[in-house]
Amino acid sequence: MNIKTYYSMLGKVVLGAITVFGIGVWTSTVIAGGHLSGDITMIKGPHSADEAKFEAMIIEDFNAVEPNVNVTFTTYDWANMNAELTAGFASGNPADVLYLVDLIYPNYALQGALFDMSDLVNSDEWGNERDQIPEFAWNLAKSDAGTWGVPVLGAVYNIFINKDLLSEAGVLDTWNNSYADMMDAAKMTTGDGVYGFSVRSRTGDFAFWDWLPYVHNAGADLLNDDWSGCGLWGAEAATQFLIDIHAAGVTPPIGAMSTQEQFDLFKGGKIAIYHGETPQIGALNANPPDFDWDVAYAPPGEKGQTVMGNFGILSIANASPNKDAAWEFIKHWASGPQVGRFAEQVNLQVVREDIIPGMFADNPAMQKVQQEFVPRVQGIQPHPQILKILQSIWPVAEQAYRGEMTGEEAIKQMCAITDDIIG
Repeated sequence: MNIKTYYSMLGKVVLGAITVFGIGVWTSTVIAGGHLSGDITMIKGPHSADEAKFEAMIIEDFNAVEPNVNVTFTTYDWANMNAELTAGFASGNPADVLYLVDLIYPNYALQGALFDMSDLVNSDEWGNERDQIPEFAWNLAKSDAGTWGVPVLGAVYNIFINKDLLSEAGVLDTWNNSYADMMDAAKMTTGDGVYGFSVRSRTGDFAFWDWLPYVHNAGADLLNDDWSGCGLWGAEAATQFLIDIHAAGVTPPIGAMSTQEQFDLFKGGKIAIYHGETPQIGALNANPPDFDWDVAYAPPGEKGQTVMGNFGILSIANASPNKDAAWEFIKHWASGPQVGRFAEQVNLQVVREDIIPGMFADNPAMQKVQQEFVPRVQGIQPHPQILKILQSIWPVAEQAYRGEMTGEEAIKQMCAITDDIIG
């Protein structure tokens, strides 16, 4: 029985305070509310050192119209999110509102820990808001058994380039025409303590995000179309390219540097082509490096030119004793003004289509990502075992990056592991 069939067998207002978005200006408009009371808790991984401050702004606007609902905000650690959330559900007293990424929510839905929000999101009174979220985002938040959250944010895993290094090497206009061109550019910019190319390589650093665009560009995926087994066949050559570029001596030592250490090298002008993620744009804008930089995505592969991204949804715990207040707060958080302001504060992408044209007016790199990169995003398949699959296959990729096996051998081993997990 494939997982889509398994899913199908599972049993189971108007916004409060609205902040109105103008060109670089946020003001507040308050409309009627105040019909709810009680306590709710929201839990979310931090997207900024100022996360608590930004969440307090959202809660303050909410309390302007729902003064009798006390909202407590708390966070989980991204590196330990699965363990912390699992412990919360097991306690019988999880947070009422949960920010869950597509990497982990399907398993909680399968276990019955999440409330089916189908009736809420499909209600007539919320129809105008629901229609602002495109179908692809809704497809990432639901299964045959229900809808498990409201899509709100996306994270794009882009490439940062040091334009000065590429220009000096004469490859600024050609480096991403093909994988061969990117290899040449990496070689031509390596030297004097500079690395031409960098991707994350360690499992704990979510290194698979940097690998997956190359998989998708090859027309492959983690799972096959009906999720009954491995879908990586066809990604052998793409994986071999990443093995070859590490073997070319143009990258930091495999597994030797954390995400932050590699980013620090890029900021210091020591990496020409660096695979990163959009929240780092904020750090570059706040403390501009002494070189010209830009955002980009990987060259085209045999079957496409994609961008990797993953998405976050706002869910309600099945055990929540105050689902009405939780839903009202989710509507508020997911409203265009609130999610738009938050996304700009933390340099993340939105999925609501109505607010995109006015966003990031003072942040050209983020505006480029939102408008040009997001339409190319191909994310992960939200299978309940997808995190286990990624964590289980990645040590094979680390071995391959070190030259201990070919791309064909790596994909063969990864598929064997995946098929064993899927059963």
